[in-house]
Amino acid sequence: MDPHALKNIIKSKAIFLGLIIILLLGFFLRSYRLVDNPAGFFCDEASIGYNAYSILSSGKDEYGVFFPIFFQSLGDYKSPIEIYSTVPFVAIFGLNELSTRLPSAFFGLITIFLMYLLGKELSPKNPKYLGLLAAFITATMPWLIHYSRIGVEFSVYCAFFTGTVYLFTKAHENKKFIVPAFLLSAITLYTYQPPKLLIPMLLLGILLIYRKTFLSHMRHTIMGVFSFFIISIPLLISFFNGEGFARFNMVSIFSAKLSFTESILHILQNYHIQLSPSYFLIGEPTFITRHFTGGLTPILLITIPFLLIGIVYAASTIKQSKISQILIYWLLIYPVAGAITVDAPFTSRSVIGAPLFALFISLGIAVTIFHAKTFAHKHTLTAIIIGTILLNLSFFTKFYFTQYPLYSADFWGWQYGARDIVRYFQENQSEYDDLVMAPEFNAPEIFFKFYAPHNCSKCQTGFPHDRWNPDRKQLFAITPAYLALHKEFMFQTKKSVYYPDGQTAFEIGTILKSTNDTILK
Repeated sequence: MDPHALKNIIKSKAIFLGLIIILLLGFFLRSYRLVDNPAGFFCDEASIGYNAYSILSSGKDEYGVFFPIFFQSLGDYKSPIEIYSTVPFVAIFGLNELSTRLPSAFFGLITIFLMYLLGKELSPKNPKYLGLLAAFITATMPWLIHYSRIGVEFSVYCAFFTGTVYLFTKAHENKKFIVPAFLLSAITLYTYQPPKLLIPMLLLGILLIYRKTFLSHMRHTIMGVFSFFIISIPLLISFFNGEGFARFNMVSIFSAKLSFTESILHILQNYHIQLSPSYFLIGEPTFITRHFTGGLTPILLITIPFLLIGIVYAASTIKQSKISQILIYWLLIYPVAGAITVDAPFTSRSVIGAPLFALFISLGIAVTIFHAKTFAHKHTLTAIIIGTILLNLSFFTKFYFTQYPLYSADFWGWQYGARDIVRYFQENQSEYDDLVMAPEFNAPEIFFKFYAPHNCSKCQTGFPHDRWNPDRKQLFAITPAYLALHKEFMFQTKKSVYYPDGQTAFEIGTILKSTNDTILK
């Protein structure tokens, strides 16, 4: 065999093996102790899981709508891709936290592979090397690890948006990719709320950057635009009937009733935050521990110098490189979804910035290694950089799996405790007339549906001061803080629910008597 051909075969197998190792590492980081961390289970996750279960069971959502495109839930309408993607996992694993969170881990894995493909587009000279580098940075980025472990729309949105960018870069080279690129961009509109704004902005930029390509292949372009419009029709209809703007009306800056000037200043401030050094060094300016705060940062700190180098390199080659133009344009539009909201968190709404920064970091590392003087120096420097990133990753994982659950399980975090309460209610419902859970959760009723579908008819939400009736046998789940504030109740604890840090989250028990005569009887 020709030595050169043998060398190429060995190199191809090494690339393949490297990609497999990266994918395995990425999946491990996204699936290890998936049920236990994040510690708790948020109402949005429960809603997605239950609607997937309902579709699987009857073909209808929780409100009885047959195979809906948009799912009414928790005061707004959820996009369908995440819910329908969860259906097969519920079919295999049942209705639980694992089946609800696994789709996000799965889409996180898809994002890693797509980043391998997109990274290869960064440089024609050594595409597979940059592809592996982009996949590795994506697999180890805290921003993407965290949001790939949560049963909501962040991960699926990120995967579809990344796939859209990749297909459009390929469409520049091959007209056969034009229609699929438009098709995927249209489907991305149904993954989450932000793409309803970001996808049109992305398409506008790509049409300008690749205008010669689209003009020279007008038939494919018209077919692509037509396909995009057809798939978008249900979304356009939702805008007119109010469903499409339900979430926007809840969280946008325009719901805050500020003056025009105040709104513009607030948008600019939010935009600036997402590009500021403190955003990456400290985390988000928010007390909501479901997101990046309390020591959790979006990217590994060791990669920040390479991020800066990558941005500078892309900016310096913007005239010569179409891909650099796309990256810089992507950088300019990624903060928009977070900027127009009332307040943080930003990392969830602007999660499509994560793969972008992975590309910049990969570019920065490649440029740094390229300037090493000799071949030996380049290999040594590569090993040092990868080793340092893995060391930084080990510090992150230790923090994420040991410290993060201790401070992120309360109401401003993952609202731990609903599962233990509902299961205890189920096990003991034959002994009581009423099973009452304190509404110490966002949308607490969804947890009765998720943890006890059709099997907790006595379950309800409320507090003893408005639900206690001495003539009925009642079981209450309330917080220690409530008991400390309402000393008029003589409470007998049957079971305690503890946070991961050992503190008591809820007391489940009965009220023996009350010293307050005004209590409802």
